[in-house]
Amino acid sequence: VKSQHLSGFLPQKAPWYFMKKHGMHTLTAELNEYMKDNFFIKIETWHKPDMGTQENVHNLDASTWKNVTVVPIDIADRSQVSNADYKPDEDPAKFKSAKTGRGPLGPDWKELVSNAECPRMCAYKLVTVKFKWWGLQTKVENFIQEQEKRIFNNFHRQLFCWIDKWVELTMDDIRRMEAETQKELEEVDVDFVCSNCKKKGKAMCDI
Repeated sequence: VKSQHLSGFLPQKAPWYFMKKHGMHTLTAELNEYMKDNFFIKIETWHKPDMGTQENVHNLDASTWKNVTVVPIDIADRSQVSNADYKPDEDPAKFKSAKTGRGPLGPDWKELVSNAECPRMCAYKLVTVKFKWWGLQTKVENFIQEQEKRIFNNFHRQLFCWIDKWVELTMDDIRRMEAETQKELEEVDVDFVCSNCKKKGKAMCDI
């Protein structure tokens, strides 16, 4: 299993590329050329203006839904963050926004934002993993699921604590930054592929 640390490849504007409005559905799929249909990671996301109270927002059939494990993520819960990942300046339980007055998120923050006038959004993520390899399947699939949870938690903690950087952005600003980030991500991908080709002694890359 190959692990890539994306922080070394993503451009600085990348976080804005992942900002979504509530009611928006997104799909991310990762495939592997070597294992083909025996390995994939699929992440489907619905952004809803609630506190995570809805069930089966992805409208799965009954047989599929009964095998789904629901894992609640509380971005203010320090116990859900490893010591290695923890950063005091990215802790929603300590952060207070200078521009909006939001935060810090105390133990009862969910009750406070239950007010209909309080802005809130829940990202419902459905992660489907398949790693068909005898002797490794269950172990690798469970590992990937744990890592996805870690990524989701850390990223949304950061997003809350960076609110003063993005709260005043207009949709035009976000669209522009999305386009710029998409271009930079494509350039990073090409550079990464070409670099791998050089390491393997290939004269050309099929791009």
